[in-house]
Amino acid sequence: MSLNHRVGKSVVRALAISAALALISFMAPTPARAQGSANAGPWVAPERASHRANPLPPMPDALQRGHNLFHRDCEPCHGKAGHGDGMLAASLVPRPADLASKQVQSQSDGAFFWKMTEGRGVMPKATLVENEKWAVINYLRTLAAQR
Repeated sequence: MSLNHRVGKSVVRALAISAALALISFMAPTPARAQGSANAGPWVAPERASHRANPLPPMPDALQRGHNLFHRDCEPCHGKAGHGDGMLAASLVPRPADLASKQVQSQSDGAFFWKMTEGRGVMPKATLVENEKWAVINYLRTLAAQR
């Protein structure tokens, strides 16, 4: 596959994701309605999920894979450094979390995995396979160090 073809496919995929997220954000509840919704307030993973351990060691290849997946799937909302300031963030209710914050980083890997799997509000369920989710979680752990 040529570089131009790969770049073209990447651009088409990014545009499709952006269009889908824009449509979702258009259909999202207004801030007044969101305060009374199930999406308001803290998002806490069930206790059983919080105890799940990450089976994927944070080796360089797994971190790189997690980095690539994060920038492909999560960056439009969570931003390049994970601060919740992606290009679509301002239109989302609730706003995307700052993944580098102490509050988020204090959560277990199992809680991250559960949240990625379940989704919430306009945050879609991750379409990643299990080991890809764990790779993204390993990458998320590096965001606090980048602050």
